[in-house]
Amino acid sequence: MVEHKQWRRLVPAEHWHHLAMIPFSSTRVTRLHTHDFPEVFWIESGSGLHEINGERRGLDAGDLVMVRPADCHRLEAVDEQGFSLINLAYSPLIRADLLNRHRHELGALFDPPEKFPFRVRIAGPMLATLRRRVVMLSNSPRSRVSVESFLLGLHEYCRLEEEPVLPPMPDWLRHAMMSAKRPEVFARGVPALVKASGRSAEHVARTLKAVLGVTPTDYLNQIRMEFAARELRVTERPIIDIALDCGLGNLSHFYALFRAAHGKTPRGYRMAHQRTIL
Repeated sequence: MVEHKQWRRLVPAEHWHHLAMIPFSSTRVTRLHTHDFPEVFWIESGSGLHEINGERRGLDAGDLVMVRPADCHRLEAVDEQGFSLINLAYSPLIRADLLNRHRHELGALFDPPEKFPFRVRIAGPMLATLRRRVVMLSNSPRSRVSVESFLLGLHEYCRLEEEPVLPPMPDWLRHAMMSAKRPEVFARGVPALVKASGRSAEHVARTLKAVLGVTPTDYLNQIRMEFAARELRVTERPIIDIALDCGLGNLSHFYALFRAAHGKTPRGYRMAHQRTIL
């Protein structure tokens, strides 16, 4: 039997959201349920299973899911270690209003037409930012503005981290490529990419070339330069620190790669994006 959860019965009338950190052990299994309100959750640690609309999908740390009101789902642990997640349920009025005002931009996040809800893997730095925002949000359950601000910010995080449309490829390669978007992976170069794939270096290189037409080094450098550009746009961090975060200790090589990718030196790129309009 599927349980149906109702917002007005679970949350005080004056509250706009309900926020919780929830640990899941091997003995805790949620019942299959739907609800008349939306929620978003992401895995903080461990691994689990998400049964969603008739299909079972694995969950790992950093996975974020935007659950729609009509989605039928439940969660369970896959081992003795279990997992923990942060869950934000929020008023259906907020979702309806945001979609009414910004459906063109927010529809893919809050109301995708596919069978399954929006899902994305959030990288370490952005996951840390989400945690900080959650602390702020937890102090204001009666503030509608705080919830909307959080959700609109979440849209930006997901837009940056969303998995691009990729050609058909083996699941192991897709997993390795998404893992490579994490700074702790791309900074360590091809060996880290190969380790994430679970295949030999030769097999990874051969398959990546066949699928995308690039070498593992080329693929990692693309990710590194995207990361570097983002850091240059929105931070004042020294260029050498950004290069080191990319795993590139040779500053001349970093400059050459950046110019090839973006048409400007790192300093020139930063100056172009930090001009004020008066």
